[in-house]
Amino acid sequence: MWASGFQLSLYAQQVAKLSPKVIAVVNMPLVELKDNDAPLLRLKKERFNAALNETKARFDLCKRGLTRVPELIEVGERLFGAEVDLYDKPEDKAQVLERHLDVYREAEGNLEKQVKEGLATQADLERLRYNKLSVEIDLFNLKNMHEEHEAAQPTPK
Repeated sequence: MWASGFQLSLYAQQVAKLSPKVIAVVNMPLVELKDNDAPLLRLKKERFNAALNETKARFDLCKRGLTRVPELIEVGERLFGAEVDLYDKPEDKAQVLERHLDVYREAEGNLEKQVKEGLATQADLERLRYNKLSVEIDLFNLKNMHEEHEAAQPTPK
């Protein structure tokens, strides 16, 4: 019994070794709520802060071996969606999506190593890849929409 508990603890410590960019996401500050925020913006900020607080709590659980990679991937997806929704301008959204894509790429490489070492599952890796590809699609669509809008603008003569 003790040996299996030790193995589980060792497993949790191994899985909790997240990539630096993921750690940076976990350490992001909460978004400041201001008295003059428009009601919708305030709700978006509150949603982002709730997702970030959940991310921090899930990360803490992961470090203690009480949760696994799929829960971290799911909360990251919610956090990233809430963060993108804080911005209205396509350029700002694209910048945030690029940063998210960098995080997913680094996390994917880290998770691939863990799968090879038997510390994570292929299913976890495929879920992460799905999320990464979804961000790539969103970024592609955003950039194409922005380029089409610019192409439709008349050029001065």
